[in-house]
Amino acid sequence: MNPDRAPDHMSADKYPAILRYVHWLVLLAVVLAVAAIQVQDLFPRGSTGRLFMRSSHYAAGVAVLVLMTLRVFLRAWLPATAPVPGAAWMQRSAQLTHLVLYILMLAMPVLGIATVLYAGKPIAFYGLDLYSPLQENQPLSRLLKEIHETGATFVYIAVGLHAVAALWHQFVVRDHIFRRVL
Repeated sequence: MNPDRAPDHMSADKYPAILRYVHWLVLLAVVLAVAAIQVQDLFPRGSTGRLFMRSSHYAAGVAVLVLMTLRVFLRAWLPATAPVPGAAWMQRSAQLTHLVLYILMLAMPVLGIATVLYAGKPIAFYGLDLYSPLQENQPLSRLLKEIHETGATFVYIAVGLHAVAALWHQFVVRDHIFRRVL
């Protein structure tokens, strides 16, 4: 058997192109959001660099929200791709991990936006300030910020599990799972 060609019974069925593109765009937006918020601490408070990084974090977070919303609608609209063959526990684990990823990728931007809006601060997008229609509520803003920051830890864990499972399938099980999303 050619190692570059998966047998028909393996997971070579690809997701529709639009879902594959959205998958990788979400990953890119998440990486940009994380990188921007981490890099912002290298700049002094109030500096142009710090404000740029914060704006970049906001923009990437909004991109995640828009892309994930699109992804949810596409998944509901497009025919389902056949599940990867495997044990029932693997099927349930994959479904649970995907559900957790979807929830986190939708909730994190909403929590971040709500944090800023309830703080009474504008959301700054590269010089454009979007002001809050909500009444300022500092205690709620602080609580939402804590949830948002804790959620980031869960994002790291869920994305890590997803990546490790994909690598395990690709290189240990050898079911060519990467073909589904490339």
